[in-house]
Amino acid sequence: MTLDDLATGFIYTSEKTDTWRILDVSDLRGDCDDFACTALYIATGSLWSFWMALVFGSAKIHFVTTANGGGHAVLEYEGRYIDNWSRKYVTKHFMEDTYGHKFHKWQYPFWVTAIKMLLGKFKGA
Repeated sequence: MTLDDLATGFIYTSEKTDTWRILDVSDLRGDCDDFACTALYIATGSLWSFWMALVFGSAKIHFVTTANGGGHAVLEYEGRYIDNWSRKYVTKHFMEDTYGHKFHKWQYPFWVTAIKMLLGKFKGA
């Protein structure tokens, strides 16, 4: 799967239980954290590299408040930002100015991503 496949095929779907997962090209329905995880997987090329990027900090999943006050996940990878609103890598300032995203100092640590992804496996998401 390519980033273009994700960007053009992604369909936002809310979840009853907040689980995080890497989407499959055959089913690109998910929410913002699923988009972020899938974009990182595409960028890194493997599950091992996905985890190494999160553990060692070249990738971060940020908690953001949207202009309408909702919570949102944004991927930062090697200094570039992407989410299901932009669907392409942009700057942090672009997200703030264009979408009204308010970035919090808090980021999701890699272990939170791991727990949420495990929850997705057990819940069958």
